[in-house]
Amino acid sequence: MSSMTLEGFSLSHAAILNGSTGAEAVNGDIYGVDDASLEPDTDSFDNEGDDTVLSRWQWLNYAEVSVRGGYIPFETLYTIYGEPISSSGTDPADWFSMEFWTDRSMNVSNKPMLVATPAKDRNGAVRTLWFVLYNCSFGPLTFEGPAYKDGLKISYAATALMSEKDEKGQSLGGNYKAVARMINAPANAAWGDKPGDI
Repeated sequence: MSSMTLEGFSLSHAAILNGSTGAEAVNGDIYGVDDASLEPDTDSFDNEGDDTVLSRWQWLNYAEVSVRGGYIPFETLYTIYGEPISSSGTDPADWFSMEFWTDRSMNVSNKPMLVATPAKDRNGAVRTLWFVLYNCSFGPLTFEGPAYKDGLKISYAATALMSEKDEKGQSLGGNYKAVARMINAPANAAWGDKPGDI
């Protein structure tokens, strides 16, 4: 039996999910991802009395998500921001154009998101670790570069908010909210392979 204790390493995949079946959205693959981070925004309150701290209340507000890649996937940008793509010509002399940083793309609809990383359990068996973010509010895309001989990177920033629903839009089934869940899956598992109760 696989161990439930595992370590994650590197980053293998990031994608936008469709919000209704839990599958990846059409053109949802964030291609060429080389860096991602997930940072919780937390706070606390000290209940003081009798000249001491009697208790501490802690809470999570949201999590900041950042994903960076070395490719600019026009179709994925359309999936996130809804800006249309225009094209002309025929292969290999075809042209593509898309506006970005428009006022209509500053507050787009929230979407669920998936980040995957290779992993191994504590016995050394190869596994896959998925982070499923239920309700991501995307901010404007940003660029690093272009710089001389240093490439051009594109970054997507999102705030993963508390949600009463999962990535399929279904209730979490209790009187609570969550930002995400982790899944410890078999080696080389594809997101579409997961059992229905996971």
